[in-house]
Amino acid sequence: MFATEIVVWHAFDGFLGEKFSEIINEFNAQPGHPHVKLVRKENYQIAFEEGIETHQRGEGPHVLQVYEVATLSMMLKENTYIPVGELMQRYHHRFDPDIYIDAVRKFYSAPNGKMLSLPWNASTGILFYNKKAFAEAGLDPEVPPKTWPELERMAKALKKKGYVGFTTAWPAAYHLEHVSCWHDLPYASHQNGFGGLGARLNFHKGPALFHISKVAKWSKEGLFSYSGRYTAEPERRFAEGECAMLLQGGNRLALLERQSDFEIGVGYIPYWPHLIDQPANLNIGGASFWVLNGFSEEEYRGIVELFFYLSSTEVQAEWHQATGYLPITDAAYYLTKKKGFYETHPASEITVLEVFKNRPGEHSYGMRLGNYVEIRDNIIDHLEKAFSGEVTAEEALNQAAAEGNILLEQFEKNH
Repeated sequence: MFATEIVVWHAFDGFLGEKFSEIINEFNAQPGHPHVKLVRKENYQIAFEEGIETHQRGEGPHVLQVYEVATLSMMLKENTYIPVGELMQRYHHRFDPDIYIDAVRKFYSAPNGKMLSLPWNASTGILFYNKKAFAEAGLDPEVPPKTWPELERMAKALKKKGYVGFTTAWPAAYHLEHVSCWHDLPYASHQNGFGGLGARLNFHKGPALFHISKVAKWSKEGLFSYSGRYTAEPERRFAEGECAMLLQGGNRLALLERQSDFEIGVGYIPYWPHLIDQPANLNIGGASFWVLNGFSEEEYRGIVELFFYLSSTEVQAEWHQATGYLPITDAAYYLTKKKGFYETHPASEITVLEVFKNRPGEHSYGMRLGNYVEIRDNIIDHLEKAFSGEVTAEEALNQAAAEGNILLEQFEKNH
């Protein structure tokens, strides 16, 4: 029997917060488990910054949810956390890191393969489309575009019927990061930062320039319309029928369906057939749980019990099916598939297969770079100028990479 309380800081709100609380309450209700207390913070950034600050004062949580763009920053705070792989092996002889989906495990592991944090809410992007708009434009409402040339052709047909062809959320993610990973192209040196410090942005030297030039051209032609860098506006424009296609996280389907009065179709993120015969795999977004140091052996045993529970096949399948987030284990995916869930929830399987179907290549695990929150915002600043026609795509990418590399240098000097 555990006499201690485990405090977990997280940033889930709304339905996600309710579902996470439900899972934790189920854990707390089981005999022999420690009691887990959840503390919700306003957003990922606040959770991360306040979590580190309060831990340094000796007042922080046992477990801290850290969003993926701060992963490298957290990795380098070695005196702040205990690697989850080390902790699990210390207190439980049955720990097997290979149960976790390869791309997910790799993102939250050190270059030597040691797992540093527990993946929990992982997601990736898919394509949503308006079936009613497709039918009106003479397109097959059951066939989404597989490639960017197909999307361009469909967008032209949709424009003739008064629709904007497509819009996207998170422009850096969908038009640089996903493009790089989906085609297994370098985004930065040192395996996009997975090889350690010293990475420098180099996306401006490769086919990303071709893609951004195309998107800027489509923007000028009215086939693409930029909707800002955050979630609400692109989703609103899609749900209200203005934009016929949307690139956004697969876990957003349930919300989009509640806001729309038309049937929504789903498809894979498009790829460029002149760059690759079949796409590689997509990188993930989301967050993971980090175990902070300075606690007792009894408390760490309790955390291990919690993490085994959260990693169990049944809990992972429940979380995946309820939220649209990826299952972090192979077994949870196969259990979900066996139960026939994907027959009525194709979006959920598309997100899994985009990450899981193909073994990740050298450049398709994602990006793990220092100062990346600031770097990504700066990249978006320049993408916006390219999409509006203020500068050329080449000028935008060159400037974004140059300024981003200065920020990387500053990060390394501080670490």
